Amino acid sequence: MKNTETRKTMVKALGIAAMLLALVFVSIQGTLAYLTSRQSLSNTFTVGDLEIGLQEPDWNPEEGDGVNVYPGYSVYKNPTVKNITSSKNGEEPCYARMRILLADSSGTPVTDAGRLELMKTMIRYDSTYTGSYEQTGTAKKLVQGRIPGYALAELELLPMINPLFEVDAQRSTENEIVCNYMGEDGKGILKIGGEAVLFTTLALPTEWKNEQIKTLGDFQIIVKAEAIQASGFAGQKEALAALDEELRSDAGSASGSA
Repeated sequence: MKNTETRKTMVKALGIAAMLLALVFVSIQGTLAYLTSRQSLSNTFTVGDLEIGLQEPDWNPEEGDGVNVYPGYSVYKNPTVKNITSSKNGEEPCYARMRILLADSSGTPVTDAGRLELMKTMIRYDSTYTGSYEQTGTAKKLVQGRIPGYALAELELLPMINPLFEVDAQRSTENEIVCNYMGEDGKGILKIGGEAVLFTTLALPTEWKNEQIKTLGDFQIIVKAEAIQASGFAGQKEALAALDEELRSDAGSASGSA
């Protein structure tokens, strides 16, 4: 008897508990129906880009630049690199470098040491040059077309390349000179809109004779510019190593698809 009453009590208690749970459930549902709140966080990521330009407005073969050169010949040639990345996504600084490839008329790298030395002697940087990435200019120390031209001693007073660049001895070869942009502070950052000319003038010394001209022959001075983002790297050294790897990867992909 006692057990029966106890069981009824338990059942009754469970029923009440179930009813309370039902009431609570209904109560919660009713609250959600009228008092709702939602929050979300939306993060927008813009894709960065990097673009450099390489121009030399003071070099115009169609007007005779580089044609029929002779001892004493001088002409402006201003290969200039510029960070032309759009600023719509903010700053996109980069590390840049330029390569001077000394080649014959077919574009094949020159290997003759004497010929290479003559070609390097011609390349000079004049700090008084006023040209830019988009504009032609003039210079006071090495004037284009000056008569009678410049002696070797005069040319050797001027550097081969702009001091804002540094020759990369590790990456350079006898026929390709790799020049890393260092900037005024030596950190090598080229900001959006920043530009730098590598050299300004090609000049043949007045002392050269037929022997030097014959050795020089027809030739090409090929300039290339490369750059990699500055963000995400500890410094220029790490960034340029990554650039090397990227270029090797691209070259491998190109040869694999050929």
